[in-house]
Amino acid sequence: MSEHDYVAYLEGKLADARDARKTTRTELQIEIAVASLLKEKTFHAISVDMITERARVAHGTFYRYFPGKHELVAKTMSDYFEFVRATRPRFARETGDFDAISVSNRHYVRCFRANVGLMRCHFHLKDEDDKIAAVGRLADRGLSDRIIRRIERRGPVPESARRELRLMTHGLIGMVDELLLKVYGRANPPLAEFAEDPDLVADTLTRLWHASLDAYLRDHVREPVE
Repeated sequence: MSEHDYVAYLEGKLADARDARKTTRTELQIEIAVASLLKEKTFHAISVDMITERARVAHGTFYRYFPGKHELVAKTMSDYFEFVRATRPRFARETGDFDAISVSNRHYVRCFRANVGLMRCHFHLKDEDDKIAAVGRLADRGLSDRIIRRIERRGPVPESARRELRLMTHGLIGMVDELLLKVYGRANPPLAEFAEDPDLVADTLTRLWHASLDAYLRDHVREPVE
């Protein structure tokens, strides 16, 4: 799980940044502090004092980098989503869609599982803080765009079908997150029995993704998913 753990990743970056500017190291220390605290507590149970104590920085130093906790979480979530995208295993361009979806889902499920505190915080706060919501919207839009570009390699998507495709991709993205919240992200997860079987969770999501996209391609692009 450590390779999917965002705190471990940041700690590795900090260790490699010994010769970097102090501002770079300090920002990493603060992000590590809040990400590690979110493994233990909810956002509203964490104070700036707790963050500065764990980061080993002065209280005033925190405010030189971030106006408050919400801005820190927004920056941390943005960096986390980039981490998820950048660390996803690569596959060849000619990889079939089912296998490509499977690789991506297995990676995302493991990242969600290893960083459930961050993800729980994101979904809890996005309805009350537009900065945090905007981070999620940007990540979802990026994934939707990548899916659509992959589909367009098979052939032109009729303009009349593009809006439906955009809606479908966002629906699939939302389905994944809602299921993972039920497996991992609540104090008493209703689907906790599946928590220790991330491959089953990912493979189930892959079949749902594949079936939806296959039906779409048959209807609009007239070429089935491989």
